[in-house]
Amino acid sequence: MFDKPNRIDLLETANETLRREVLPHLQGEQKYAGLMVASAIATVMREINSDHNHQPVRRVLDGFATLYGQDNVHHAGGDGEERIQTLNRHLVRDIRDGEFDEDPTGPIFALLMEQALQRLSLSNPSFVEASEYSQPNSS
Repeated sequence: MFDKPNRIDLLETANETLRREVLPHLQGEQKYAGLMVASAIATVMREINSDHNHQPVRRVLDGFATLYGQDNVHHAGGDGEERIQTLNRHLVRDIRDGEFDEDPTGPIFALLMEQALQRLSLSNPSFVEASEYSQPNSS
């Protein structure tokens, strides 16, 4: 757990080996499959790193707090990701029930945008960095 190489080091080595030594020798469907594996490894590495940086989870939970109140976020239980899953189930129900039909560009929009940005930052950070969405409007 605390020894080197740690899980990030191992994933980096596996990803680099795959990209430098395996992928250049693949063609067609095999190359596509190899690229998908490399992309998955890179995403897992970003997720592990984000586990140490609680800011993405905190930002989404802050959006839920604006929508539902801090007490409801706190009582959603579990760690941050479990809370987000629980709150997302409530959010889906509320959207389905038309709770936000009156103000679809208010806090619900901000929350959904924040969740999309945080997911993109894990799955495709280069898109977020290159787009106007890399600096969300804080107002």
